[in-house]
Amino acid sequence: MALDLDTFLPYRLANLASKMSEEFAPVYQQQSDLTIPQWRILFNLAQFGQSNAKALCEQAAMDKSTVSRAIKALIDKQYVVSLVNPEDKRASLLQLSEQGTLLYQKLAPDALAWEQQLLAVLDESEYQILLKCLDKLTQKLCD
Repeated sequence: MALDLDTFLPYRLANLASKMSEEFAPVYQQQSDLTIPQWRILFNLAQFGQSNAKALCEQAAMDKSTVSRAIKALIDKQYVVSLVNPEDKRASLLQLSEQGTLLYQKLAPDALAWEQQLLAVLDESEYQILLKCLDKLTQKLCD
């Protein structure tokens, strides 16, 4: 039995994710100096608020070294601030700075517009089915 990459879901999803990141990156790179990992961390902090590096690895589905480099760069660019965790003085809590919040507010509408253009090929029921399927696959992998 041969594996057909045209129907092998892990391959298809990995390629789709890569292509989407590649096509989407210019949307925020035209207005900022962010890399793809930095964008993902910035937007995770915007959505979920104060966090630590370990949680960001899980939320953004990125490895520790990539997240660490992205966090350092975001701190250097003054988009993120590192605070002492009152519950564990050895650990840091990260949050968007005022500058990071302003950048998020500037980029989010363009991100949503790009997503709308991409999703224009799906009707509402197809979109809801896609989300449901993604949720099921995510849940299966998290069990």
